[in-house]
Amino acid sequence: MIQILYQSIGKGDDSIVPFLKEESSAMEACGFAIGTQPMEEAQTILYRGTTIWNKESYPHHKHMIQGWAEYSSTLFLSQYYPLIEDLTTPTFFCKQLDDNTIKEIKKRKWEKAFVKNDVSALVSYGKDLSTWPTTSFDEMLKYFDKMPKTNIFAIRKWLDLPLYSEDRYWILNGKAYHKSGIIPEIVQEAIIRLKPIGSKYYAIDATPELIIEINPGETSDRYYENPPELFAKWFFDAFTNQYYWTMNI
Repeated sequence: MIQILYQSIGKGDDSIVPFLKEESSAMEACGFAIGTQPMEEAQTILYRGTTIWNKESYPHHKHMIQGWAEYSSTLFLSQYYPLIEDLTTPTFFCKQLDDNTIKEIKKRKWEKAFVKNDVSALVSYGKDLSTWPTTSFDEMLKYFDKMPKTNIFAIRKWLDLPLYSEDRYWILNGKAYHKSGIIPEIVQEAIIRLKPIGSKYYAIDATPELIIEINPGETSDRYYENPPELFAKWFFDAFTNQYYWTMNI
């Protein structure tokens, strides 16, 4: 039996968080067991919820097929960047946002830079808050201090890409899914390079020419224009096809 372990409301309420109810119903209709507590009879357990930033908060169970090491390897940019460096935006990492960071940006002859911590940018707080020099480092730090700490910042070359120029590709058990059925060569190459990290479930945001970002799949928009029923069918195909499963674990 395969169980999808969903995030609960918490504080004494074991109900599935409301924004995942529609998805959980679709998963159940596809034959998955669902719940917010691990089932002992489940041979395979896969977590679904909001992004988790630290090992202590990540669920642990002997039948979970994706541990913190695999999960975090697609969460932290500094971990996956070396594997796809020539496929994605030029980036360097630093521990402080200060004059030395500015010197490095200027040394690279970048007129603008996009600033993240090791996980996330500040776009949810404001459109240009993660863009230097439009926003000063002092101003950025006021907002980064509101987020979980990662002890590292990623400074990325600013690329003036058209809005919504990228698509999201879901990588489930080593297999790529997109509603068009078309997987660009650059995404296929990234999957090959990322295979050693062992992640069973992550997403790639990409244009046909550039990998924009990797994440563990716990994205804010969840499906990126994919109905929950289609999403559930992808999981069913990836995790219940016994031949494929045997060949890829």
